[in-house]
Order: sequence, then C-alpha cells, then structure tokens
Amino acid sequence: MVKAYLRYEGERAVGVVTSRECNVVLDRTGRLALTGCVEAVGIWNLRQGVQDRALVAARGSDRVTRLCLKESGGDNGKPVVAVGYVDGSVRLWDYQAGSLMQTLQGHRSAVSCFCFDRAGHMLASGSQDTDIVLWDLVAESGVARLRGHVDQVTAVLFWEPSTKASETRLISSSKDRLVRIWSLEMQICIQAIAEHRTEVWSLAINGDGTRLAAGSGDKFLRFWSLAEPDSKPVSVTDKPETDGEQPAFATFIGAVPRADGQGNALELRFAKPKNVGFEALLCQGSGRTLEVFRCFSGSEIKRRQKRRRRRAAVKKEKKTGQQADGEEAAEAGDAQDDGEDDGIHAADELTKLQTHRCSAKAVSMAWCAATSSVLLGLTNNVLESVRLLPAEGDEEAEEGKSLKIEPSVGLELAGHRTGVRALAVAQDDSVFMSAAAESVKIWSASTGRCIRTMPSGYGMCGFFVAGNEHVLLGTREGKLELFDIQLGEQTQVLDAHASSIYGLAERPDHEGFVSCSADRTLRFFNFTFTKGSEGSSVSFAELGDRATELPDELLAVAYSPNGKWLAVALLNHTVQLLFADTLKFHLSLYGHRLPVMSIDFSSDSQVIASGSADKNVRLWSTQFGNCLRSLKAHDESVMQVHFLPGTHYLATTGRDKQLKLWDCDSYELISTLSGHACDVQALALSQDAAFLVTAGSDKQIRVWRRSQEQLFLSEERAKELEDQFEQEVEREDFGGPGAAGEAVVLRPSRRTVESVRTTERLMEVLDEAKAHTEQLESEEVSAEAFMGFGQGAKHPAARAITYLNTLNASNIYEVLLALPFSHAVLLLQLIGRFFDAVASLPGGGADGNAAQAKVLSAAASLETPCQAALITAYVHHGEFAATASTRPLLLKLREQMRSLLQAEKDRVGLCMAGFSHLQRLLKRTSVTSLLPPGDQPKKPAVGAAARGRGRGKGGGRGAKRQKR
Repeated sequence: MVKAYLRYEGERAVGVVTSRECNVVLDRTGRLALTGCVEAVGIWNLRQGVQDRALVAARGSDRVTRLCLKESGGDNGKPVVAVGYVDGSVRLWDYQAGSLMQTLQGHRSAVSCFCFDRAGHMLASGSQDTDIVLWDLVAESGVARLRGHVDQVTAVLFWEPSTKASETRLISSSKDRLVRIWSLEMQICIQAIAEHRTEVWSLAINGDGTRLAAGSGDKFLRFWSLAEPDSKPVSVTDKPETDGEQPAFATFIGAVPRADGQGNALELRFAKPKNVGFEALLCQGSGRTLEVFRCFSGSEIKRRQKRRRRRAAVKKEKKTGQQADGEEAAEAGDAQDDGEDDGIHAADELTKLQTHRCSAKAVSMAWCAATSSVLLGLTNNVLESVRLLPAEGDEEAEEGKSLKIEPSVGLELAGHRTGVRALAVAQDDSVFMSAAAESVKIWSASTGRCIRTMPSGYGMCGFFVAGNEHVLLGTREGKLELFDIQLGEQTQVLDAHASSIYGLAERPDHEGFVSCSADRTLRFFNFTFTKGSEGSSVSFAELGDRATELPDELLAVAYSPNGKWLAVALLNHTVQLLFADTLKFHLSLYGHRLPVMSIDFSSDSQVIASGSADKNVRLWSTQFGNCLRSLKAHDESVMQVHFLPGTHYLATTGRDKQLKLWDCDSYELISTLSGHACDVQALALSQDAAFLVTAGSDKQIRVWRRSQEQLFLSEERAKELEDQFEQEVEREDFGGPGAAGEAVVLRPSRRTVESVRTTERLMEVLDEAKAHTEQLESEEVSAEAFMGFGQGAKHPAARAITYLNTLNASNIYEVLLALPFSHAVLLLQLIGRFFDAVASLPGGGADGNAAQAKVLSAAASLETPCQAALITAYVHHGEFAATASTRPLLLKLREQMRSLLQAEKDRVGLCMAGFSHLQRLLKRTSVTSLLPPGDQPKKPAVGAAARGRGRGKGGGRGAKRQKR
C-alpha cells in the first residue's frame, strides 16, 4: 500500500514592510503605499499603519523586483500597477480589486526597471539580461526587443515631445556606463552617450521634456538638453554625433556636484511641490541622504549666466595682470576660454537647496504630487515619509522661492529591523514569538498581526514560559531576559554567561531550563511561580552547583522528552549525550565534518537528529549512539532541525532558503517548501504540528499550515522533474543552437512550459486534421462545413482553425516558433482551405440573412489565421525559400489574404462612414430625447417667453419645422 502524507502549504507571510531588492510607489492620493514584500506586493494604508491587502502570484516563489504605477489611471479608470519578478515575468494588477489583469513573458532574468508612456498604452521594461522589451498593453503582446546594452538596464524613460508631429522615443541607462536614445519606429539606437565614468543608475526628464538628468556612482549629476535635430539623420548608427553625420538629440550642458550625496544616485525625479514657485529635482542616494535641488526659470537663468560671465571676466583680468610673459599667454588663453563660455550650463539652471537625512540607508524613493510628499524605503524594513512645504519667515519664502522638508507619516512597527534569529510557539498555539537584534515581537497565530513589541538585546534563542504569559530570551551579550507579555515590558535580566547564548532548552516538567553558550559552560535554572492579588509573576534563579564546563564552545542543547538525556552540540563537530540528572557522560556522536548547528529528539526519545554546516542531517540512536542514516539535506548549511510531535517526520531549514520535510522511517524526502529570499535561520512548530513557522535574514516570517490534501511521494518527484524541465526549457530558449536567428533573438516574448504544451497540442490537432482529411477526400464535403466551428464541426480542418483561434496575442508567436517545418506547411494548407471556404460563402439570396450571418462569423475568425500565416512564413522563411513545392502555397495565401482583408477593410470603412453620418445627424438635431427622463435639461421660462414674444407667429412656424 502506498503511504500518503498531508501536504503543508504557505498560509501567510508577515514581518516584511519593504524588501531591499524592490522599490516603493505611492498612489495618486498619497494614502496607499505599494511595496515589494519578497514574493508579494504589499498595499499599506499609511494613515492606519496596516496592510490592506497583498497581491500574490500563483507561483509564489517568484520574488518581486520592481513596481511602477500607471499615471493615467488605467483602463476604465482602474488603478493599475506593473510588477516585475525575479524570473523575468511582468504582471499587471488592479491593486484596488486585487485582480490580475495581464501576464507578459519576455525577460529571462529579473526585471530591473519600468516605465509607462503618457497615455498608458505602452510599457517599457528593462532587465538584468541587458534587454529592453516594449509591450503593447492593448494588444497584450510584445512589440519589440531592443538590444545594445552589455550590462543590467537600470532605468528607462519615454521621451514624448509636446508636438504631435514629433516621434516618441525611449531613453535608457545601464551599468555599462552608457545612456542610449532609441527610435521606437525603427527599433534601433539613434544616439549613445558616453559621459559617465561609472555605472549609470537613474534618469529623469523635466516637466516640459527639454532636460535630461542622469545619476551615477560618482558625486555628480549630469544634464543634457533634449531637442529635435534640424534634420533627420542620414545614416543611423549606435554612436553619438561625429562630424555632422548624426544629429544629436541630447546635448551635454554640464554636471552639478552632489555636495552631501552618499553612494550611488539610485533615484532621480523632477517634482513640482504645491504652493512653491519652482520645479525641484529630488535625488536619492544609496546612503542616508535625500537631496533637493531647485530648478530656475528663464529670467533667473539669464541673471545667473550674466553673473558667471562677470566672474569669468574678473578672473581673467586678475590672471593676466599677475602672470609672467611666458605663462601669461597660456593662462590668459584659458581665462579667455572661460569668459567665452556663453552657452547654457547646468550650474545656471539649478542649485542645491536642502538635504534630508534618513534614519537608515535608503533603497528607493516615490513621489506623490497630490500631497507633495516623498516616500522612502529603507534597508531596515521601514517606510519613511517627508513633505516638501513652502518655507516661512524669509523674503524668498514669501515669494515662493524656498521650501522646507517636514517629516510625515511612516510605517515601522509591522516587522523587525534586522534578520530574525529565534522563533517559539506558545503552548496553546495562540501566539508565537520572534526575536531579532532590536526587539522581541509577539504575533497572533490566527491573524498574523503583531500584538506586542518589546525592546530587547540581540536575541539568539528563546521560548514561552509555562502559562504563556512570559517569554525568556537568550542574547548575544550573554544575558537572560524575561518579558511579561501582558505588560509588554522586561521583568528580569541576568548576566548568565560571558559570551553569546546559543541555545535554551526547557525541562520536560516546565519548571526549569538549561542554557549553553560560547563560553563553554552549561548553566541550569529553576522557575519560581507566584500568584498574588495583582496577578501571577515568574522569576528564575541559577542552580550554581550544577554549572558544567565542556571542552569546546556550545552551539545547541536539547532535553529528551522522557527527561533522561541531555544532548549538547559542540564546535568540534561532535554531539555529547549526558544523563540529565547526574550530568555524567553517556555517548559521543561523531561523524559530521563541520560544526553541528541544531539538534532535536524524537517524541519517543529513540532518535536524535543533528543538522550541521556540512549540509547533512544525521540520525542517531540514543541507545548505542550508532548513526542510523546520513541525509544530504540541503545545498547549504543546515540551520534548524525539529521533529514533528508524535511522529518520526523531521523538518529542516538551511541557508539554501528552503524548508524540507523528511520521513525518518523510510529516510525519504516528503516535500520541499520555498518562499524565503535569504537563509532560513529559525524554525518553530505548534504542539500538534498543525502549522510551522520559519524566519530568516530576509526579515520575513512565514506560516505553513497543514492541509487535508494528501501527498504521494511519486507525485512529488514527478512535480520536481517538471520544474526541472521548465528551467531547462527556459535555458534552451536563449542559449540553444537556434538562438542565432533573428526571428528567435529579437522576439519580445520568451518560451514557457505553457507555450511548449500548447505547441504539442497544436501538432496533435494538425495530425488529426491531416488523417481525417485524407479519409474525407473521397466524400463531397461542401465549403460550408468549415463554418461549423466548435468541437462538433463536421470537417476536421474546421476544428484545427477553431483551436488556432484559442491562441491569444501573448503566446501565438511562441507557439508557432516551436512548430516544426512539416507541421508549419500543414498549418498553411489548412489555413488556405479555410480561406477558400470563406471566399465561397454566398452574400445574399433567398436566405440572405443566414448567409450574411455565416459571412460575419467567418470574418470574425479571420484575424488569428491571418496572423498565424504571417508568423509562420516569417519564422520559416528560409525553409520556404529553399522548398520549391511550397512557393505556390505562399502565393495562393497572399492572394487570398489580400482579397479577404480588403473586403474586411471595406466593410469597416462602410461602418465608420455610417457612424460618422449618424453623428452629424445627431449634431444637427436635438439630442435631449436620448437622455433619461430625469436628466432632461430644463429651459428657462423667461427666455422661452421672450423668444415667443419676439417671434410672434414665426415662433409657431419654427416649432413646426422642428417637429418635422
């Protein structure tokens, strides 16, 4: 009989406010903040400080790397956010309804930047794979793949000139130190700018689209003047303007120093704060600073230019008067060059205004024009917000030429500031505890809400004291700290060890505990429980006569459930088994090649599990100390091991970001649970193993709940093979031998497992259609058989066309790209027969309505077959050109498509002309009758009476004409 297990599934993830690898955005009202919470998008209400909802994709292990909000409001007023994931996929969400709108597959690695155009119909995405993909959101498909950068793309912007006659272009930056300007019509680079000496991280265009700012790894912001060239380029290359061959779209006008800037300039944004009479440039670096620059207007720029020329002239006079004859000519020439610099310079257009220092290093920045606020995502899992307000009290402030930076609402209480090192579940499974460097937090197991936050030392281990009202914590400083959960405060502190406390183990009778430390000592303590009128209290005291010193540093300690043994893990790669009552030596378990990080006993006290930094888990017998089995558990160090209560099932976590479940009776892997972005350092179980809690360096706490779904090992292994196949498919897509062709390399989409399966199904349908067609060749089947679409269609070719119509714009290219040439020829033959059937349909007659309905039904199905024919001919054009027998087929398809599409064009033109005529009629006549009765406009009675008196009898004739 096949053994079945119950599956554990991810229930929720808490503790993460914002991820380090994702940016933050603000909605148009400034009330909601959207952040990346590892694999989900968290939507936070800044006023209430709570998370409204989370957007989680079906494949939860894909981490979020980039967010971009659609400024135009989305389709039908829906609030749309574009989300990029680490696997290269792009998803569009309606973040208020929490629904997924589109999924776009085009990149092969993590998405690094986004940008919507002004209308919100196009989306540009850049990735770590050095490519830029342009998406048509209306057609839900890729438009172009732009290649030219040789390193990660860091920023993309649409440059949309104010005049409609000008072409919309794309500007991109990369770690390859280049800024490129792309023509979207020709899909090529029309100018490459090489002014930077370090990686370029950010781009920004001002409000009127005439200035481009770029931030890099040095302490300067560089600026360019954007303008249409006088003439179109004669020869288009990837090089900047040289010898007049390539007209420059961007002209360098200088650099401005970042006096207080720290690190890379990660974000740049031109902003117009409320009640401030100038435009500001916001610069957020990788340090703790947010710099604000003031942009000057036209008259102010002219005054600053005059002042600069005056200073240059004075400098020239001083230099020419002090230099000797030999040096005078050279330096006077330099001064003359400075004085002749009458062109535009970036220093004339903006100047440093203010600097705001954040509480920690900043990761990203978001701007909200409605509230004039800036939201900063910090590395310590905190959202910090500031507002840009008009300054008060000076002359410039009264004229609106100055501003002040005022702190606003933020979000910091939802999670830990550093990685979580310890977890523990209460004995009634109602709450669980997490400990980090700065505090201890108590979480509700049912809702996932943080109900207590208590400042503490650097917590390394801990557990709930009997009664579930107190928590004991061991810290890196060697202290034992006792907290009262109800009061939310620390009640007792004891300097127990001289070094870090790595492990705490409660006695099975819940009346004491033992601690192990890096100072090589085991120390034992007893609890004292007292009850008074104000409530119960707990304290602990050390049993000094039982302190024991061992030969090396102690890393973990555990009591056996029967209270007979005490197991201690040492730095010398061994585990010592002691008698719990006398502390005499019983067994030494050796076999690991690196230190043991965690140990645990099974519920029957028969098996010890030890997890080591050598990536292995060893199972030991407590009777004789023999190693039952060594399991290659993780790809990195094993951090935690815990037996599920009442079973021989083992849960392990490691630095490979995974949680694994093992059957220690059959020594087989049950399942692997992924979701963390960093190493998993803490693990805790409920009393009945109904849920597991894991946490790690990504500050994320995940709850895994046991479901009623049965799990079979054979199915799990098949699923793992399928995931491996998917990874191989994606690798072969971009690295295989067919990747040299232009049709493969420059396509905007990428191959997925779904597209491969769809291709296989299409090949089956084509084979069936071929076999059935050969059987029906002897029968007389009319062309009308093609019009019976659906599974019950009479002709097999009609069923093939029906399946072809199920392909959408996002996957049709990938499906046909993987289609072999023999099936491609068969597909074109079936499409040609379909076109013959459509062309042979009658257009009128006695049964004209039915015939017209058939014609319209066929016309509605023309788009996908035509698109499929064009894609197939493009992908296999080399084979078609070399095969003489396929040329008549291609010529026939060309004539058929031209006639059918021209007929469709004429039909659409007739409909548009009819609508235009109807619109003109509505303008000439009254349209009030088309409105609901309650919305009828009321004419003023006085005006009507005046018109009646003025017209006399003529008014009646006018009324009759209006009636006619």
